[in-house]
Amino acid sequence: MSLDTADWILVIDDDVTNLKIAGNILSKNGMRVTALNSGQAMLDFIAEGNRPNLILLDILMPDMDGFEAYEKLRDYEDANSISETPIVFLTAGDHKEYEIKGLELGALDFVKKPFEPNVLIHRIKNVLNHTRKIKTLSVAASTDKLTGLLNKVSTNEYLKKICNENDGALLVIDMDNFKLVNDLYGHEEGDRILVAFASILKHHFRSHDIVGRIGGDEFVAFLKDLKDREVLKRVALGLNTKLHDAALNILGNDMNIPLGVSVGAIIIRKGTDYSEAFKKADKSLYAVKQNGKHGCSVYIEEDSIVDFSKTEEKDIKKWDMILEERNVSNRALFLSQDSFSNVYRYMLRYVRRYDECAYKVLFTLVPHNGSIKEVEFNEITEYFGEILATTLRNSDIMMHGALNQFMLLLPMVSEDTIHSVIERIMDKWEETKYSEKISIQFETEPVM
Repeated sequence: MSLDTADWILVIDDDVTNLKIAGNILSKNGMRVTALNSGQAMLDFIAEGNRPNLILLDILMPDMDGFEAYEKLRDYEDANSISETPIVFLTAGDHKEYEIKGLELGALDFVKKPFEPNVLIHRIKNVLNHTRKIKTLSVAASTDKLTGLLNKVSTNEYLKKICNENDGALLVIDMDNFKLVNDLYGHEEGDRILVAFASILKHHFRSHDIVGRIGGDEFVAFLKDLKDREVLKRVALGLNTKLHDAALNILGNDMNIPLGVSVGAIIIRKGTDYSEAFKKADKSLYAVKQNGKHGCSVYIEEDSIVDFSKTEEKDIKKWDMILEERNVSNRALFLSQDSFSNVYRYMLRYVRRYDECAYKVLFTLVPHNGSIKEVEFNEITEYFGEILATTLRNSDIMMHGALNQFMLLLPMVSEDTIHSVIERIMDKWEETKYSEKISIQFETEPVM
């Protein structure tokens, strides 16, 4: 067994002879040993970031006895959210009162000096095996089975303590349009996306940050000591980019679901109540959801003051000059899927509310021979998109959805006129050289 995989035992005793004997016994049994001669040396050693598997701690030592060293170690571990190191006390002779006090403190066992090699090794191995079993059960109980992140109960328990003891940023993270993955690709693929996103979260944040899954596609993270709003927005941008790349890798390059994440955040100070902080971060998350998704909003306390001395006032004419359309081309509005989705929903509400007429059209490009080189197909679809843009009106909107599909929304087009619109587009297509290789299929549906 190499030193990297061997159990690491820290032995604390003010008697050099005892340290040598214990070290010799443990080393011969394949264990890694570090020997120190005082309780304070042990505390300093742990504070440097060292994490042994078990500590053999002598009780009777000058300056600081084993019981005091034990209590100070536990206080340090608790204050720094470090898991407790198993401790076995070393005693000389038969001191029942020491054993009773040690058990009351939480020691796992006692070993008497002078050492019996077989007894020492047997007791150490028993403690290590018991500790590993407890740790395994504890991890299983606190872990979300699918993603490996903390589950909802454990997340809430950890964050109540973390928010009370640390400055930092609390993030509520919700996946955008995840339901479409389950609906279009199935729950098995949806689970793969969740697992991939959990991996992104683990690697995107630092090792001392807390990340948990609290719902189907909802997560919470606490980033210790982070207080910069702009950094939080960059964090959200990075999560969106990585999730999109992972989704393409899992679902294929023709995946056209606007999958992403919205992040609501709040920057807090030590002593903050977790439940209240969560509500405020969740309120910011709702703001992102209502304003296009795929972004981050940081909660601002109601008593925050805005300095208007640095803002430029604009009257309606100035805003009109900023917002009005200039040099608008006579072609349809070609939008990304996210932008199309927002405008599409607004136009549907308008059409239905005021009893106007509109038509939805889906064009699908299909190779005559069933297959075609990707480079050539991309060139053809781009050309067809240009035909649509130049044939339609500048009040029409369109998007390139799937690899071979275009979605259109045509306001003020009725059942009487939709056929002439389609005919005009198809006539232009038939005039091109590409019509011999690609057929165009279409579906139309009125907005009722």
